[in-house]
Amino acid sequence: MTQLAERTTGPFAAHSHGAEKGANGFFRSLAAAILLAAWPLLAGEVAITILHTNDIHQHLAPLPRIAGYVANYRAQHPNTVFVDAGDWFDRGSSLAPMTGGEAIYGAMARMGYDMWILGNHDWAYGARRLFELMQQYPVPVLMTNLATTKPPLPRNMVRTIVKEFDGIRVGFFGITLDTYGKNPKHRPYLYVLDCREETAKVVAELKKAKVNVIVAVTHLGFEKMKHEIGRSQHPSDVDLVRTNPDIDVVIGGHSHTALQDKAIRDIHEQTGAIVTQAGASARFVGRLTMFLDAATRRISRFETELVPVTDKLPEQPDVAASLRQQYDRHMPQAKVVVGELKEPMAFHNMAYWYADFVRRQAGADICLLPRKTLYDEPKSFAAGKVDIERLFGYLYNHRIVKAKVKGSDLLAFCRKDSMRDRFNPFHHKGRPFSGDAMFYSGFEITFRGDTQTVEFAIDPHRSYTLAVPWPFGRARLGQLPPLPDAVRKTGPVRGLKVTDVRVLPQTTHQFLVQEGAERGLSFTVKFPKPRPDWEPWTKHFEAKLRK
Repeated sequence: MTQLAERTTGPFAAHSHGAEKGANGFFRSLAAAILLAAWPLLAGEVAITILHTNDIHQHLAPLPRIAGYVANYRAQHPNTVFVDAGDWFDRGSSLAPMTGGEAIYGAMARMGYDMWILGNHDWAYGARRLFELMQQYPVPVLMTNLATTKPPLPRNMVRTIVKEFDGIRVGFFGITLDTYGKNPKHRPYLYVLDCREETAKVVAELKKAKVNVIVAVTHLGFEKMKHEIGRSQHPSDVDLVRTNPDIDVVIGGHSHTALQDKAIRDIHEQTGAIVTQAGASARFVGRLTMFLDAATRRISRFETELVPVTDKLPEQPDVAASLRQQYDRHMPQAKVVVGELKEPMAFHNMAYWYADFVRRQAGADICLLPRKTLYDEPKSFAAGKVDIERLFGYLYNHRIVKAKVKGSDLLAFCRKDSMRDRFNPFHHKGRPFSGDAMFYSGFEITFRGDTQTVEFAIDPHRSYTLAVPWPFGRARLGQLPPLPDAVRKTGPVRGLKVTDVRVLPQTTHQFLVQEGAERGLSFTVKFPKPRPDWEPWTKHFEAKLRK
């Protein structure tokens, strides 16, 4: 059962596989030592396996063991394809943003992937950076519903890939959801075309190319997530196969669904398609083994498995070495413990703690802290030891800008229609909120239910020193850009007049490490319970949005 041929189609053809440098001897020895039983094939059957991951989200630690499992499996079963269904970036290890995504992209390029697709989070470091990584690590990227206004695309971006095993032709295409940034104006370098239209086109192309099995690698979700219902037009995986019955297999992502065998077989019975997904955060490798009748070249039966990624799996040395090199270069103190969460901390309490921390480090009276200075998730920070890698995964690195502000100007700024309700502690929770919440330190805010007004405990007759992080929002990469002259002259907050602007020499990450090393970070919970005025304020704000 040996692979006979491979063909890619699209504007650019590519034949490269993910690199597997330097570990061949290791895996030959491993394969010889651990003999796996041959598949119990029936007469006239061909077995083809798809190993798959999805939504790894920068969880680096499991990658060497995933690569070890795949290489060991492939040594015993050559008719194997290894794919990923997108969302490598965001969340997980803070080493990845410090390297502009290279830590995970480079490691994955060494894991033996035959192909992968983009998820909606994979623009986290910008399309230009994405192009750079694709060119540096030429693993084939299925881009069936991607396009660009700035050609050419990297040569390893291909529309389809056809692989042949023992006379069986398997055609792969890739579809990523078109909810985010499908307008070329939003993403001029790489944007998303309509999921349904491109799927119908490519299925027809693959049928014309005489493939025997059609596999869709998707980042759509097994079913739509709650926040997408009624808001997003993209199909789910189940929608996709109901509309396109010629699709035989879906290797999915996006919804983080760890599909068990029973659920897969239920959908197969209803639709005739095998729809599978392997959870998230590199906790599992999915295995789908298809048994095909050599005469009819159709799937006669199949097996599925979620393989837990534990320390029982062997490590692939090259992937482990790649990650060690990245840690040594960019975050040598990653595992240094700088504090401990004695109990789980809700997002708003972590934000208030961080605002207090920035204000104290700056020696300021007041701090304004935008919600985007913290990572979007988790909703609650788990109890336990906090090392530098974990801490940096919660809190972006920013410069701290300190300035003087008149109380009257600050009060007028906070009372503006565009600002007032952003101070609601639950404004960060997203829909129907906008996600641009504002946290604070050094004064108090109260919602008056009787008058439906928000009161700010700011003295209009006083002058305050104000500390704010810059950029005033998310800082995507590890290296902060130069501070613009406009910020030095007018201040970092648009619409707020300040004077005597200066930038502290240390960044927020540097302050956190210094404080953690010298005294240990004390994570205090400002609001153990929600205040009584928060719920009526939230209802008041939601009612305004519905008008």
